[in-house]
This record gives sequence, structure tokens and C-alpha cells, in this order.
Amino acid sequence: MKIKYLLIFFIGISTCSIAQTQLRGRVMDAYHQTYLENVSLLLIHNKLSLLSDSTGTFQFSKLSKGLPDTLLVSMIGYKQKYIPIQYNKELEIQLTLDKPNALAEVKVKASVPMSEDFVNQKINFLDVVVNASSKADPLLAVQSTSAASPFGESASISFRGSNPQLTQIYLNDIPIPEPIKFTQMSSLGTFSLIPINSIKDLLIFPSNPPLELLNASTGVVQIQSNESFSKQNMEIDLSLGQAGIHWTPWAKDKNGISIFGHHQFSPLLKSFNPTSRQDLPQFNESDWGLNAFFQTKNLWRFKIFSLLMIEKYSSQFRHPSFAGPFEYQKNRHIQTLNLSKLQEHTQWTLKFGLHESTQHDSTGNYAYHPKSVQLFSGIDLQLFPQENWTIKTGYQWFQSQTSYQIRKPIYSFDYRPQSPVILFSNTPNLSQQELFLSNNYAFSKPLRMGFAVKLTHFPSISDWRFTHQIHTRWYLHELEKYLNLAWSKQIASLYTPENEYSIVTSQQVSFDLVQEKELQKWSLHTFYKTEKSLHYTIEAFGAECNFSLVTSKSKHEWSLGSHWSQMKIGTITQHSPYQIPYFLRTNSQWKWKWVDLSLSSLIRMGNYYRPLLASAFSSELQVYVPQFDSLSSDNLSPYMRIDAMLSKMFHKSNQLSWITYISISNVLNRDNIKSINYNWDYQQSFQEYFQKRIIYVGVQMRW
Repeated sequence: MKIKYLLIFFIGISTCSIAQTQLRGRVMDAYHQTYLENVSLLLIHNKLSLLSDSTGTFQFSKLSKGLPDTLLVSMIGYKQKYIPIQYNKELEIQLTLDKPNALAEVKVKASVPMSEDFVNQKINFLDVVVNASSKADPLLAVQSTSAASPFGESASISFRGSNPQLTQIYLNDIPIPEPIKFTQMSSLGTFSLIPINSIKDLLIFPSNPPLELLNASTGVVQIQSNESFSKQNMEIDLSLGQAGIHWTPWAKDKNGISIFGHHQFSPLLKSFNPTSRQDLPQFNESDWGLNAFFQTKNLWRFKIFSLLMIEKYSSQFRHPSFAGPFEYQKNRHIQTLNLSKLQEHTQWTLKFGLHESTQHDSTGNYAYHPKSVQLFSGIDLQLFPQENWTIKTGYQWFQSQTSYQIRKPIYSFDYRPQSPVILFSNTPNLSQQELFLSNNYAFSKPLRMGFAVKLTHFPSISDWRFTHQIHTRWYLHELEKYLNLAWSKQIASLYTPENEYSIVTSQQVSFDLVQEKELQKWSLHTFYKTEKSLHYTIEAFGAECNFSLVTSKSKHEWSLGSHWSQMKIGTITQHSPYQIPYFLRTNSQWKWKWVDLSLSSLIRMGNYYRPLLASAFSSELQVYVPQFDSLSSDNLSPYMRIDAMLSKMFHKSNQLSWITYISISNVLNRDNIKSINYNWDYQQSFQEYFQKRIIYVGVQMRW
């Protein structure tokens, strides 16, 4: 009997000894629930390292120093994870994106936008990088969401049948005028001013944007700059169309300074895409910037984002009266500063923003030379009287001055250099002051309500406006299924050179039904809104239905929607240019052993346009004069586009990672019609097209 027990004892010891010599498990993305390949895993005490395979699986077969030990898990774009290992077990490791909240140790929701409780959509770093349509650009990623009206191919965002000029972009709660690079016309590279490496959060409000932001009307994209830095981190982007660098020279305790720069160029890209680029003689752009964040032990916080940029661009301009180059150049400087003090139940925030720009563009007998300066300042007080109650109040001031000179044709149909012109110059000023009060309260676990009021004063035009908003979110089944119902009345100032400033008032109501689970999500959205000014009235309504599905190696999203929009000018009612009666969007991603594939597609009805009725020769002007229909009554042929991207991530070590990719825009090279143009006597018509097929190759490295 003793021999039997002794045998069992030695077998148990042997088994434990064997168990201590190996460790295995799998690694997955916590958000997409997909297994991650090439994740770096390091057992610190045993000094063993390896990479996960294509199924996210890893196995340490020989642990010379046994257990316990600490496992370090790291991958580009994700937070590092230290896991204490006391004994052998099958590990299931989930990694989250490398965008931590710098105040995670504070219990209150400080520095998180109050409006996030009612956000329509939140885009993270990976959603931008792996989106075939975004070209790693954050605003193009926003443009590919279902709520954005898909009537164009630029990063100028129109939400749900609205004018893109009324969609506002905010960086650290500071308005960013003209957030799009003009080189977007080349359909290449990055189009928005804010590099993806500097972004912490990106929130989308396509209807009912939060009232605590300045001059928001029909839609808002709210961006928070990065507040977490890796020591001595450097990223390099090289491609056919641009070169970029993002460097962190100093980082300590989540504080840090990062410096970035990009240069867009044309020769390589034109050599790879000669047909698609034939109307672009040249284009280039250079920008330099700084993003910094500092936090003291007593929770003073300082954020700075600075950008300098030079753009040059030339394209072929075609018009029945004149064909020749269109020349464009723009220089600008953007500066944002945020200083905040966090206490147990309050947070004070001081905000300052500056935007300066000079521009020159000309073609034929047309020339435009504006110089503009915009200043913004504000102070916010955020209160947290209870865990389920947040109050925010503040004052903000915005000053805009634009001096410009315009040379334009007397007759819009005559762009010949020798034709008569109008010389026009002005220096309009706009001053805007606002007082606001927002309240966000959770009545119970399933019901949350927000209410906000704002008083706006325009001293330069002696106008006062009172606006308000109600937002509700009701959870039907724990946190998986909820209803959003919102109503608001807001204002925005729309600048027009001839008419100074015209106030646009917007009223809208929106309804959202959303169900989110770990591996699938579906949602239904409906909206109705009106925009009114002295010059026009727009009425828009529509619906969107979205569904997404995640599997172990893929993710798929489908969006079906309709945006109806009517414009009334005087007694004439016509289709708005932003009306899209139907559209279908898809976005799919697959992860395989050797390569990752991303496919996106868009099918929609063609744009509306005004048809030509007749033309007659003017002996006085020596040019043909066209007569167009007063209504945009006809639409172009349906639009269809498929974009694809093949990419592969390599994780050599904790110090070196890189992504190689090949991107193909408009894979089928479909002739999507943008507009109708005519020859010199308007007897023949020809079509202007959106972007043709573009092949783009590049690599992004981090070490």
C-alpha cells in the first residue's frame, strides 16, 4: 500500500514539473474580438520571447526557471499588458487600443466630453487604419460612415442631407476652421489637418450636436488630442504620394511631446497612375506640428496642438469659354491651448484657439485672395455633484476677420482672360459670444437625460439668439439595447462675401434604436430637420439601417439609407444637391496568415444637376450664352465604387514594427459622373468624372 501511495506522489510531482515547463494561450483584440497575429510575448524571469501565430496562439515549451513569472504582452497600436503567472493555465488575453485615459485613476468622468453619453458613433484608431476608403485619414473615415451624405469623394463632411459648410470640426473643444487640405482634390494622401497619430478620441454627432460647443448646427465631429506618449517613440510613413514622420523626443508618466511633419509630392504617384493624374500638373503640401500634454501630481493639465502648413496645387480647368490651369496656394497656422484643473467634484478648463491663413487661387479672369484670422477663447466649469449627475456651464467668444480681394467674371458663363470682370474687396468682421448651461442626469440605470440652453450674441449684426436641446437615452435591455431620442434648435453663421453674414437656424429631431452585442450590432436611425436663413430654406428627412458582424478572422458592416432634401429659394422648390434617395455601403475586413484584406463599397443614386435648355451667340460679348433650367430636375447615372487594401503587419520586436500596404481606389475603374460640361458653343456635352482608379503603395514603421 505504501508503494502505491509513493508511486502516486512521484507521478504527481512529475506532472507538476512538466506543467511548469510550458505555457500556452491565445491573444485577441478586445473590441473586434478577432485573434491577433505577431503579438510580442516575453516571459521576463525566464528571458523567453516569441510571436503569436495567425490564430493568435502562442506556446512556451521550455521554462528553464519555471513559474511564477511575469508575461509582457505588446503590439503596435495596443496597450502593453503585464500578466503575473503563478501556475500553468490556458491563457485568454485581450488587448485594448493604445489610447488610455490619462486620468483613469480619478473616479469622476473628467476630461471626457459630457456629450459622449449621447454620441452617435465613436471611431477608434484601428477603424481608421484598416478602412480601405479612409487612406488612414480620420475625416475620410468619418465620411465613410452611414450618417455622412455620400454625394462627393472629399473629406468635406455633409451629415444627413446638410450643407458641408455647416458641419463643424472641434479639436479639444476648439473650432477648427477649414479643417480640410485643398490637396484633397488630388484624391491622395491625408486630407484633414489633424494626423491620426495625434488623436485620442473621435466622436460623431450627425444630428443634434452638443450645445456646449460653439456655432454647431447640423453636425459635429469632436476630436480629442492624444494624452499618452511612449518614450522615444518614432513613426515613419513612406508612400508613393507622401513622406511623414511622428517623433516623441520626450515622455514621462504619460506626459510627453510629439513632433510631426508630412510632405506630399506628385512625381512618383503620377508615374504609377499616368491616366488618372493627367489633369494634375503638380501638387505638393508640407506641414509641421507639435502635440503635447502635461499633468501635474495635483491634477493641473495642459494640452497644446500646433500646426504650420503650406499647400500648392495646379489642375486643369475646363469651361466652355476657357480651358487652362487653375493655380492654388495656401499658407496657414493653427494653435490650440487647453489648461484645466481637476478637483474631486469640479473641473475648470480655459481654452484658446488661433487660426491664420492666406490664400491665392486664380484661373482665366477669376482670382481670389483672402487673408483671415480667427480667434477663440472660452472658460468652462464642469460639476459632478453626484456620480449620476454632471453639470457644465461656460462662456466662449469667437472673433473672425477676413480681408479679401476678388476678381470675377461679370457673367458667370465667360471665364476668358480678356473678358470684363468685377473687382471686389471687403474686410468683414464677425464676433460671436455665447453663454451655455448643460445638464446630464441619470434618473435610473436604464434612463439618462440631457438638457441644454444657450444664449448667443452677434454684436456686429446686433442679433441675439436663444437655443436649446433635449437628449434622452433609454436602455431597454441592460447595456445591450437602447433608444436615443433628441430634439434641438440651434444656429450657425454662414459666410457669403456679397451678403456679409447670414444666420442659419436649424431645428431637428432624431431617433436611434441600437442593439450591441460582443460579436454583432444592428441599429435603426431616423431624422427630420429644417435649415432656414434669409436666402433659402432646406427641409431634410431620412432613415438609415446598419448591421455589423464579427467572426474570429473577419469583420463586416452593411449600411442602407436614404436622405431626402428639398431646397426652397423664394417661390422655387427643388432637389437639394445633397439629396441621396438611396445608398448602400459595405465595409469588410479579413485576417489571414500572410495578408489582411479590406474591402469597402458604395452604391448610390447619381447627383442632381440643372439641364441645359438652349444657347445663343452674343455678338456684343462674342461668346455663347447658355440658358439652364431653373431647377435641379435631372440626376446623373448611379454611382458605384469599390476600394480595396491589402496589408500586412510585421512585429519584429518590442522596438520595431511596420505595416506594408497596397491600396487601390475605384478597383473597377468605373466612370462615375461628377458633372456635365459643354464645348465652346454648347452644342456638345461631355461628362466630368470622379476619381479614376488609383494605385497607392506604402509602408508605416514604428520603433
